[in-house]
Amino acid sequence: MSNENGKNPYEPTESLTEVPETVSASADDEQEAKLGLFMLAKVVLGVVVSVSLIISISCLMQFNRLEKERKALEEDLKKHNEVIGELQHIINSPEDESYIISEAKRIFGYYFPDENIYHQD
Repeated sequence: MSNENGKNPYEPTESLTEVPETVSASADDEQEAKLGLFMLAKVVLGVVVSVSLIISISCLMQFNRLEKERKALEEDLKKHNEVIGELQHIINSPEDESYIISEAKRIFGYYFPDENIYHQD
């Protein structure tokens, strides 16, 4: 078990002790770089998710507002179509004596002298 140089073969040499320190330093650097990239990926993912949520909520709010507006406009359209139907009926009705009498009663409140008028309160 003697060595030619007179050193113990089981005793670590300087070159062997220096290499693991260099390797461990570069491994630590690599691990820190990976950890930094992992944290950066987490932050970017968090930002993307947050922005997506904000945009989704904004779109839902706008959709609800537009849906209410659409319903209100449909109701207005229905009312206007009813008025148009009534006016179209008036335009299409013949202008005979009965029509003129009914319009005089409806619009002006006229009546015949021998006609009995009853009012409800």
